[in-house]
Amino acid sequence: MTRPVICLALLPLLAGIAQAAPQPCDSVSLCNAAGTAAYQAGRYADAAEAFERQLRRAEQEQDSSAARELALNNLVVTSLRLKQPGQARAWLNLALADGMQGNATRNNLRSVAAAVDYPQLAASIEGRYLRYAGAAVWSSLDISRQADGSYRVNFSPLRAGGKVEEYGPAAIGQLQGALQGEKAYYQLTNTGLPSGCSVELLHEGLDIQVLEVIDQQCQQYGGAGISVAGGYLKVSAEPASQAR
Repeated sequence: MTRPVICLALLPLLAGIAQAAPQPCDSVSLCNAAGTAAYQAGRYADAAEAFERQLRRAEQEQDSSAARELALNNLVVTSLRLKQPGQARAWLNLALADGMQGNATRNNLRSVAAAVDYPQLAASIEGRYLRYAGAAVWSSLDISRQADGSYRVNFSPLRAGGKVEEYGPAAIGQLQGALQGEKAYYQLTNTGLPSGCSVELLHEGLDIQVLEVIDQQCQQYGGAGISVAGGYLKVSAEPASQAR
């Protein structure tokens, strides 16, 4: 069986590191080593956690493009191992959006394209979507088809802040409602938002762009600095409440 392209995504390691004791993860290189050890030992969930920490540390560095690209590609290949092709697509999209073009990113274009079921994602607006919040965490949008054919929406926005590992996100929100519209343009209704507040969705291809009125009274669905506006990448044809 052909081995995955991990050699393109991970830094070289000393022989036998996969059998070594768990390592500290206080820097980009240490997190990379710890994640690689877990990956090579088949502990993919532990590897993903270490690589998320690697990405957080890389994002804090100046001139960190190469370090971020390494961390993102580590997360791509680990997500594929975890049978999460949609999540792999999301990590890869971050690298592409930043103009990253290294060998690992190029190689993972093919790996993700082969793993993601694009026709299934494109079959309906229903499903799960992610928007990057920084610090290796994601805001989410889940759209569920109801028995009467209408669609129910659940936004779970996050603001990461600088202490995600210690305290969790700096702000968390939740906004629910129904979709009203057709073709590519929708409005969120029945939200309980004050008059003058609106949320609009543009569904183009697989993904969704969200606009909202930014006003102090319109973001009362979460903590300080919260918002649902932005681009959401589709990662599953099933919303979270239905995902297996």
